[in-house]
Amino acid sequence: MTQTPVLKRSRYTLQARHERGVYLHNTFTGQGALYPARALDLLRRTQPDPADPLTTRLRDEGHLIAHDTDEFAQAKRQQLSAFFRDDVLHLILFSTEQCNFRCTYCYEKFLHGQMRPEVREGVKALVSRRAPGLKLLAVSWFGGEPLHAHEVVQELSTHFTALSAQHGFKYMAHATTNGYYLTPELAPQLIENGLRDFQITLDGPQDVHDRTRQLQGGGGSFETIWANLLFLKASALDFSCTLRINFSPDNYEQTPAFITLLGDTFGHDPRFQLHTHPVGRWGGEGDDALNVYDQDDGFDRAIPLYEHARTCGLSMRHANLNPFGSVCYAARANSFAIRTSGQVVKCTVALDDERNHVGQLHADGTLELDQARLRPWVQDNALTDSTCQSCAIRPSCHGAACPLEKMDHGRQPCPDIKRNFKKFLPLMLEPIPDFLQLEVLS
Repeated sequence: MTQTPVLKRSRYTLQARHERGVYLHNTFTGQGALYPARALDLLRRTQPDPADPLTTRLRDEGHLIAHDTDEFAQAKRQQLSAFFRDDVLHLILFSTEQCNFRCTYCYEKFLHGQMRPEVREGVKALVSRRAPGLKLLAVSWFGGEPLHAHEVVQELSTHFTALSAQHGFKYMAHATTNGYYLTPELAPQLIENGLRDFQITLDGPQDVHDRTRQLQGGGGSFETIWANLLFLKASALDFSCTLRINFSPDNYEQTPAFITLLGDTFGHDPRFQLHTHPVGRWGGEGDDALNVYDQDDGFDRAIPLYEHARTCGLSMRHANLNPFGSVCYAARANSFAIRTSGQVVKCTVALDDERNHVGQLHADGTLELDQARLRPWVQDNALTDSTCQSCAIRPSCHGAACPLEKMDHGRQPCPDIKRNFKKFLPLMLEPIPDFLQLEVLS
């Protein structure tokens, strides 16, 4: 006679009640949905009926697990397999540190030009050396405005796609771009060359956007960006585009109506997602003049915007409760940002912070790293912090939501979503864009 297995609720399953049942989401497996209310009763039992289809589903999705499962050990293995694996390489590349915009909240200094030729050769050599052992190369183009030096992007992208074809590793590329240069002429070339994921910021309708995101010499930028987006929408090109809205007390009231416009224009097209973010004082010269929400208030105000976006046919790009969804790239030992001078940094925000200057890339592809400076970025997280180890959202952030905050304030940083996860659970029922799944490899 087969004995009924003894089960327990996973410590990583979060819940939020709903009038039609209960939302469950497991931060270790990334599985979640709206379940019948009786799922909560099954989670409380030690021996739920194995013939019950709902029991089977709860087990398959990780909400019910064998009673002798060591979830602490599982989470540790999950973290180690991702943070320090040498078959994954993530490079954040500054094609240029110049920009054709002068956004009111920008923190960059624009002191350097495009990536030097010897640095480009160093990047090529670095990836060529690593290529035979890679399963994944993920490249993030940053700046400045990366497409302000699109020749650099094209040159290196051609090298990466050729190596991917030769060695069989997966190649994924993303660009944080203002969208001004993503024209009908350039966009197809970039996409054909492997750059298929973009984040483009629109701060509202034209009159609102053009106040915060002006061209370097003055004048608005909305009209050109909108025309480029309409071209992408009308095309059959294979890409993913996150439409980002930076909101503050100055534009928040207009944001829902603008989201409606985005939904009418780009909604129900799976290539487009929405991301909203409160404007902060990020270290720019104009910080004192900015009208901003405090951190908690700003995060709370994003929730109704996402709720409205879903009614408009827009999915959200916000996977913070999924495995590694709240891990900062700077905390990964296999992630490096390379500036136009070849300087290697971990964080793309604290560019002038000496602690962030962890090394130098040489023309032969060698990374000369300062281990003493590198160590605080990649250690002192859930691998050592007992509070993080017992947290229900550990697999989401692994105690590494922001290494810089830990270094600045001496406390373990928690992702914003931890405080208000119940309101986000209904919004998690969306596919995760491929680019966010850096660890989902066999």
